[in-house]
Order: sequence, then structure tokens, then C-alpha cells
Amino acid sequence: MNPRVKQILSIDPFTVKALWSDDKVRVTDFGSFLSEYFQKKKSLYYKILQENTFKQAKADGRTIYWEDIAEMIDYNGKKISAPLNFCPDVLFEQSVLVD
Repeated sequence: MNPRVKQILSIDPFTVKALWSDDKVRVTDFGSFLSEYFQKKKSLYYKILQENTFKQAKADGRTIYWEDIAEMIDYNGKKISAPLNFCPDVLFEQSVLVD
């Protein structure tokens, strides 16, 4: 199993520098691996590729996520806000180790 995101250290336009559970620092360039979504306004990824929204990224000890980006149906059939998160293995594969 790959390490998990322990803590966000810094957020720049479309990149996140994070401390991982193996105590190594890695940078993930979301602008690069999500580049095809910059023009797809109906995509959830488009929402996080807006600079002000991107800066609101959070870590939960496992992955990186953005609150209230997605919607889901609750048990009563009502639409509610939900976070948009990424599989930590995908983030690990897309990240670069910082020296």
C-alpha cells in the first residue's frame, strides 16, 4: 500500500505540497494531470481548477479533498453537498518527491 497524505504544507495555483505518512514531502500538480478539465465547465474537476476554490484544499490524514464540490443523494432521496476527494494512490502516482 502506498503512503497516505498526512498534512498539506502549502498550496499554490494547482499544486499541493504535502507531508505523506512515510514522512516524505511530495508535490502534486493537479493542473497538469487534470489539464483537460480547465475548459469543461460542467465537470467537478473544473470547479477545483478555479484558483480561489483550489486554495481551499484540505487533508484528512488519508487524502486531499475539497468540501461541498460534489452532490449526492442521501438516504431520504434528498440532494446534499459532498466533498470531492481523490484516491490517495492516484495522488501518490501523480506526485513528485521533493528533495
